[in-house]
Order: sequence, then C-alpha cells, then structure tokens
Amino acid sequence: MKITVLMENSAQAGLVPEHGLSFYMEYRGGRYLLDAGECGAVVYNAARLGVDLSQVDKAALSHGHYDHADGFNAFFAVNPSASVYARPHITDPEIWEEKEYIGVNMGMFCRHEKRFDLADGPRDLAQGLHLIPDQIPHEQSLVAETAEGLVVLNSCCHAGVVNILTQLKEHFPNTPIRAVLGGFHLMGKEGVTTLGPAPEQVRAMAAALRDDLKVQDIYTGHCTGGPGYALLAEELGDRLHHLTAGAVYEFAD
Repeated sequence: MKITVLMENSAQAGLVPEHGLSFYMEYRGGRYLLDAGECGAVVYNAARLGVDLSQVDKAALSHGHYDHADGFNAFFAVNPSASVYARPHITDPEIWEEKEYIGVNMGMFCRHEKRFDLADGPRDLAQGLHLIPDQIPHEQSLVAETAEGLVVLNSCCHAGVVNILTQLKEHFPNTPIRAVLGGFHLMGKEGVTTLGPAPEQVRAMAAALRDDLKVQDIYTGHCTGGPGYALLAEELGDRLHHLTAGAVYEFAD
C-alpha cells in the first residue's frame, strides 16, 4: 500500500501548500482519494507527483469542513465517475467561534450532489478498506487492513485521536495499529502557531498513543499546529513524522 500526501499546510519544492489536507492511496489494485483540500490545487500537485486523479476509483470525505471538501470541485472536473463517500451530516452548517462559516461550500455540493454517496454506519470501499464513523456526526476514518496492522487516516480527529483509535479497536479487537495519519486539532483559536489544549494534555495523549494503543508510527500536521507537534516530538521521538505535500509512505499490504 502506498499513500501520497497531495495537500497539506506545507509542501515540498515545486508543490502548492494550503490550509487543507488530501491523501491519495493505492491499495490492493485500487486507487482512492481521501479529502481534496480547499481550493483545487490538489489537481496541480497530483499532476506534479505523477498521480492521475482521473483514475481514482472511489473517494471519501473525512468530515464536512471547507479545507477538506471544497477541492472536490476541481477533482470532479478531472474525474467524471468516482463517488465521494461521506456521512449525511457533512451538509450541516459548521460555524467556528460563532462567527465564521467553515462548512462545505453548498454551491459546490448542490452542483455535484449526485457524486456524493451519503450514508451512516461502517461501510467498505473494498475488501480490507473501511470507513468507520466516530462520535462527531460528520466525521469518519478511513481504515486499511495491512499485513503490519491497521493504517488509520482521519484528517482532523475532532473527536480526539485517542478516542477514535480506542473506538476502532472495538471493531478490530485483535489487530495492532501500524500507523495513524492526519491532523490532531491541537492548534489554538489563533491558528496553527498556537496551542489549544494544555501541554500536559498533549503529553498524556502522546503517552496513550505510545504506551496504551502502541501505535508504531504517527504522521501528523495540518491542524495539529507547530506547538502541538513540538510537544508530541518530545514524547514520541522517531515514531513521529511531519506530514507535508509530496511525502510518500508505504506499508506492506
């Protein structure tokens, strides 16, 4: 299995960064997309990285926020057929701090409504590849079974990464967690240069990932923010990896 980061707040040379996230996955002969960033630059980055988005078989939306959903407008222009699997609540209005709309662009959604496959509850994109909802009504994880254990993608982990992985263990009780990829929503109200939770909470989260859940590798960025990432790095050492557009990660199927 190969995962390519198509969009993130940071980017390798020659690629476009934006406040958003998008993962391209090749898994057991299939091609999948999780999220599409904010502005459509994901199509440019994909082309630069040799990823043909027209060949994506299925796509999924992790949750109903603009910086993950709105780039699908550009994706639909290059891919005429792939459905986007999401939860029904992605169309609920999302307001940040009671003043700023951060939900899905409803103009985009209405134009392409037939491309969205909305349903709740766990469902499979392919054998071994699952969408598992969490406690946030519009959020879900993409979970791949591999020879090394579960590889879990959840782009913002609003329900808390420890809570999400603990819940996933109920679905896969005897399977180790090989890796988790996504943002952990540790940034403060002023953005990715600030820290939201208390430092001791971040350290406790890192300890739970390392000692209780025994996650082998942790790939994060986006809404984790700089201070949150620095605290995680102190606790997790070489288990921790910073997401960036252009990065490629491989796991044994």
